[in-house]
Amino acid sequence: MSGRKLNRRQQWRIQKVQDERLARAKNKQKNLSKKYNKLDETLHSGTIVSHFGATLDIEDQSSGHIIRCALRQNIETLVCGDKIVWQNLQNLPEDEQIQGVVTALEPRKTVLARPDFTSQMKPVAANIDQLLIVTSPIPELNEGLIDRYLVAAELSKIQPILMLNKIDTLSDEQRDILEHRLKVYQNIGYPIIFTSAKSQDGMDDLLEQLKRKVSVFVGQSGVGKSSIINALLPEAHIKEGEVSLATNKGTHTTSVSRLYHIQNQTQADDLHTSLIDSPGVREFGLWAIHKEDVIHGFIELQEQTQYCHFRDCKHLNEPNCGLLKALDEGKISAQRLQSYQRIVDSVDAK
Repeated sequence: MSGRKLNRRQQWRIQKVQDERLARAKNKQKNLSKKYNKLDETLHSGTIVSHFGATLDIEDQSSGHIIRCALRQNIETLVCGDKIVWQNLQNLPEDEQIQGVVTALEPRKTVLARPDFTSQMKPVAANIDQLLIVTSPIPELNEGLIDRYLVAAELSKIQPILMLNKIDTLSDEQRDILEHRLKVYQNIGYPIIFTSAKSQDGMDDLLEQLKRKVSVFVGQSGVGKSSIINALLPEAHIKEGEVSLATNKGTHTTSVSRLYHIQNQTQADDLHTSLIDSPGVREFGLWAIHKEDVIHGFIELQEQTQYCHFRDCKHLNEPNCGLLKALDEGKISAQRLQSYQRIVDSVDAK
């Protein structure tokens, strides 16, 4: 299908289906707004902890209680971690689950987004402090995917942390090989945590890294994101998937993003230590950025561009290229330079 050009009638039918879906969604939201229009005048602050279509679970800032809310029309897409304003509904029947309405979105400090099926960037989580990039021996370690996550994190101003999970499955020789492959990131300055959700190895280091921050786990399906959260929060009961023996790829287990708090700390720490579990993605697209911006996600390469003779240097075979000179002098990794060039080519081809 991807290699076949659609004719005008096929394009019209696809657009018609999309327009009908959009109209149904807008009509559903309009009906909700009409149903829940008797609001208390008091404004409350809260944080979105989960999203269920047209309804959301809100953690009230003052009480810490979870409130099921509807969403007022004309508010942009909301995600876990968003700070919002909500109002209580009046004259509700006793069995009514929806207790309030989200009426405003507070400015976001940071936002993580990825492309949806229409190639439009869709927010995944908001107000994140750090992005924990989870890898494992199986599915196989993928440096290209790691680099894409790092570019996304750097451009979003979110601190990236690398994790190698499932270390209990490794022999000493296998671990040495993987640690050597990850050494390039450690040399740049990215923290790396080695963990096992099964044996609990490295979990204390992970807890220390998470303390007083809002974090989101990302990575291929099957690397153990849900297993890690279950180890940190046994009461969460996150469904865990398995890796396919045929493909060595993971099965998707998280279908709805949710924000959790670490409970085994003091009350003060608990309010400031949060995890967001988001649906796994096997390929992280960078379709909404310009190729000139990719270099900002390769922090060690960007530092060397100041030595390029030409301002529009492509870093391929130009004379007096700062990156090529740094490569010859061993200041940067050939692997990272090649990864940068592949990502630029993929962005340029969109």
